[in-house]
Amino acid sequence: MFRTLLKYTAVLLLVIYVSSVFSQSASADAPYDSYTYNFWLEPVKSPSPYLPVSEMNGQALGVGELKEPSDLFVTKDGTIYVVDTKNNRIVYFNEKMEPLGEITSFHHGDSLNQPQGIFVTSENHKFVADTENQRIVEFDQENRFVRSIVRPETNLLTDKTGFRPTKVAVDGAGRIFAIAIGVNSGIIELNPDGTFQGFMGASEVSVDPLKYIWTKYFASEEQIKRMKLIIPTEYNNLFLDENEFLYVTLGNISKEERGKDVIRRLNPSGVNVLRDFGYGSPIGDYYISNSNKFTQFRDISVTDYHVYSALDGTDGKIFTYDYDGNLLYVFGGNGNRLGNFLNPVALGQYDDQLFVLDNKKNAIITFELTAYGKTVNAAIKAHNDGDYQGSAKKWKEVLALNANADLAYTGLGKVYLRNDENKRAMEYFKLADNRKYYSKAFSDYRREYLNEHFGRIMTSVLSALIIMIFVRLVLTSQWFTRRGRKEAENESLS
Repeated sequence: MFRTLLKYTAVLLLVIYVSSVFSQSASADAPYDSYTYNFWLEPVKSPSPYLPVSEMNGQALGVGELKEPSDLFVTKDGTIYVVDTKNNRIVYFNEKMEPLGEITSFHHGDSLNQPQGIFVTSENHKFVADTENQRIVEFDQENRFVRSIVRPETNLLTDKTGFRPTKVAVDGAGRIFAIAIGVNSGIIELNPDGTFQGFMGASEVSVDPLKYIWTKYFASEEQIKRMKLIIPTEYNNLFLDENEFLYVTLGNISKEERGKDVIRRLNPSGVNVLRDFGYGSPIGDYYISNSNKFTQFRDISVTDYHVYSALDGTDGKIFTYDYDGNLLYVFGGNGNRLGNFLNPVALGQYDDQLFVLDNKKNAIITFELTAYGKTVNAAIKAHNDGDYQGSAKKWKEVLALNANADLAYTGLGKVYLRNDENKRAMEYFKLADNRKYYSKAFSDYRREYLNEHFGRIMTSVLSALIIMIFVRLVLTSQWFTRRGRKEAENESLS
């Protein structure tokens, strides 16, 4: 009996040891901290949503050396296109990172000149932002040249303004959206035939009234020349989502502009409709140790269930948000280790994989979702698909992995709110410190309580009123009786 007990104890200790070793190795595989923010905008550690899998340069990919690549696009079938800028080519791979081909010379010896962006349509037509050739080039399914779209003719672009496109997107109707160097009036929108349609989503300019008055009425010409020009902030990247809304990121943000809609979701009219219901706006990090640094996004990618990830060029982090603007998780960092970046410029997603292009490492870094990341995403996807019971199940699994996941409490609260279990929803919103949704649940619960107990409440109110009236009448009659007796006594005495 003793030997059997000793044997089982040894096996148990061995299992615990092996588990701890695997746990430590899994943690060591992530060369960065993963976290989110709570209601007070304090960072809270969380399990890693992604772990690095590989870092492959051009030689490892089998396409020769990459030179300062600047863009990456992942299609629905997992084909990965890379804009190899200084090599003046487009290279592309399957989902296993095996090379499929390249686009270099075309159309009687024509070639690209430092391209910076690419978009692939559902029909597999490629639109390349051929920056230094000042054009957008379209290729068909077989990579055959279709046409060049040059500087659009419009009075809204001055003669001094060139057309050096850096990013491009094309919607289902064939409309072309482009970001170009030096164009700060918004996104250039072109008709399917390449003619100019207008500017979309121009960034607002905030002007100091005192500075404006001083410049207009008092400043000398020399002072005016030395003053900084007031120009709108330019967009630096864009992504067309499933509903053909444009997600965009703003570049060259000043410290004063930090937090002013640095990520936007533009509807077809160019209006920003990005939802902002999280603890804080989707601006990246709220606190950075170096006060002169702040998050500046360079690229954005969106899933078909409206979860979007934005790539930070300052600290090499990736911030992921849900449709409402709630921060799901943050991971990543700068450095030389696997999973760190030197200069990340683009990202894309396919299934459970995320790809980041680094133009100093001249490599693609691949990440894969962990169990925690999969569970968070599955909970959101189930809610987006209307499977609220499935969503609740997944949120409970998230809490089992991370008890500090406020979003899981909010997610469960939303499920119970959908199911009209308002009191239970209130409990979870309170755990999440989610005051907005708690107020909504409380309002619904109050209305539900009143409807359910209206008869009893009214009976109690009427009973209370009757009792009060009866008491008042009794007291009044007693007062008159006492007064009458007192007057009678006075008369008898007189």
